[in-house]
Amino acid sequence: MRLWPKVWAALLFYLFIGLMVVFFSPWAGIFTYPLIILASALFILALRLRVRMGGFLAGSVAAALCMGLVIAFLAIIGAILIGPLRNGYVYFLGMGIIIQLLVGLGEEMSFRASIFQCLFDEAGFWPAALLSAAGFAVLHLPSMSLLGVGVESGLVALGTIFLAGVALALLYAYGGLLNAIAFHFTWNFIEYNIFNMGPLEGAISVTKIGPDILTGGAFGPEASVVGLVAIALLIPAIWLYYRDVPPATM
Repeated sequence: MRLWPKVWAALLFYLFIGLMVVFFSPWAGIFTYPLIILASALFILALRLRVRMGGFLAGSVAAALCMGLVIAFLAIIGAILIGPLRNGYVYFLGMGIIIQLLVGLGEEMSFRASIFQCLFDEAGFWPAALLSAAGFAVLHLPSMSLLGVGVESGLVALGTIFLAGVALALLYAYGGLLNAIAFHFTWNFIEYNIFNMGPLEGAISVTKIGPDILTGGAFGPEASVVGLVAIALLIPAIWLYYRDVPPATM
């Protein structure tokens, strides 16, 4: 009888990360991420997981195109009004770089390089991608609750984040860890720190005119049906891009 040791290791690590998010992050905020990065690095070393660094270009371009099209579409249909640069934009951009580097490193090292990699080693790509993406989506529930996201927008956000987890698994599996980090960084930096679309301070003023189901409300485009459709279309695009490339995690 097979015990699936890496599956159990992934589950225990997921529970550990979940406890940090639920009990530690509400008062520690962004400072939770250095601890997650450290814990992930120790986990990877302890289990001797094979993590290829890879490049970052494909992930950066995919995120910039996808989020750029989402924001452009919302502006064209009149759901948002893009304004001028805000006072203090240099500070907002500088802080955004630091914050999103920590977020990208922490969430990709913990979910893709640790949890996904363990599941991949035991069960293959699709079970690993779907299970890790589901866990990734669930761990965003506390932030949705803090921001007062409604049920309808919350369900859309869960769907978008789940699909983003699948896209990130593809980028990681075929392009390496830096590829997934680059996507995560660029996606968040554009929606939150360049455009003021979410709970962080962005450099460019954005006024949300349309309903939350279109704009994403306080949570940003990830809680928007436009964001959901965009990430759903991105997955087959990534798959086609890498169709002749063997997985880097093999």
